[in-house]
Amino acid sequence: MKLLKLFILLSLIITSCKKENEAETEPAFKDQYTISGNKIYNFENPVQLIGANTFHIFGAGSRDMNSWNLDIAREFVGNVNETPLSGWAIRDVNGSFLHSLQAVVDSNRINNRVTILCPFGWNGRSQTEFGGKMPSETYWWNDFKIKLQHWAIHFKDQPDVWIEVWNEPYRWDRADGYTDDVWLSDMNVLVGIIRNTGNNNVVLVPCAEQGQDESVLNNYGSMFLLSKSNILFDIHAYENWLLVSDTEIDNRLEKLKQNNLRVIFGEIGPLNAGVLMNPKIFLDKVYNRGLSVCAWVWKYDSNDKDALLNDEGLPNDKDNYNWGTTFQNLSLQTRKP
Repeated sequence: MKLLKLFILLSLIITSCKKENEAETEPAFKDQYTISGNKIYNFENPVQLIGANTFHIFGAGSRDMNSWNLDIAREFVGNVNETPLSGWAIRDVNGSFLHSLQAVVDSNRINNRVTILCPFGWNGRSQTEFGGKMPSETYWWNDFKIKLQHWAIHFKDQPDVWIEVWNEPYRWDRADGYTDDVWLSDMNVLVGIIRNTGNNNVVLVPCAEQGQDESVLNNYGSMFLLSKSNILFDIHAYENWLLVSDTEIDNRLEKLKQNNLRVIFGEIGPLNAGVLMNPKIFLDKVYNRGLSVCAWVWKYDSNDKDALLNDEGLPNDKDNYNWGTTFQNLSLQTRKP
């Protein structure tokens, strides 16, 4: 009898240890994203992700995005200098309340959403917006690199947090002296800052001409990717993509594919630089190729043609080629891996 009791006790101990070991080997996060070839993978499964640009830094959580089945919240960070990494919301020098990056990430995570943290501005003022600037020539360049390092350290063990290194760099007309060599140098520095912290999460790298010109990717993308992993190139689809022929769109998308470049269309909307456009044909082409895309912008505003929702929270279709319904229909389709 004593031997039987001893055997049962040992069995219970072994079973308990086995369960503890199994628990320790389970992934800490539900999602583990990687980039391979020209596809995004969640563990071993290729995925197509549909998302929207959002303003959760200023307040509301992302639960309302669930009804559209959105996978990504590309978060506008317009005051990189003051937005806290964690803790309570603060009031910045402009009087705006800024929620911490971790609070924003936590809200997205609860709703099974990837967070892309994207620096749009240095201190919340129009003069220091990142768009159209040559990164290494801004007066906040060195201070920004320190902030980027802090972001990378803080989120390096949170694989559902992706960092974009800069929003829409370089002028649309290249009048700032832009060359592809400048892009290569700046982007190498910014990605290097993240990787040197041990952060191996997905990093988004923008292209040229304020995000719309992918030629630098075709010219230098393969070189840039050497010895790098989990890099996703970000292209923005406005007039340079929406006001061209169907044939040109197909040819440009095919060239990116042939060059084995992994891309996401991080912004697309019906209005840019005062020009109204219909995004539907382009969206259909992107969707059918299994590419990921984020709309500009998740916002309740009947008077903003780019807003996906009207004041009542319904799809915003007011004088914008039915933009709200168009993107909602896309987001509710079954993804094409």
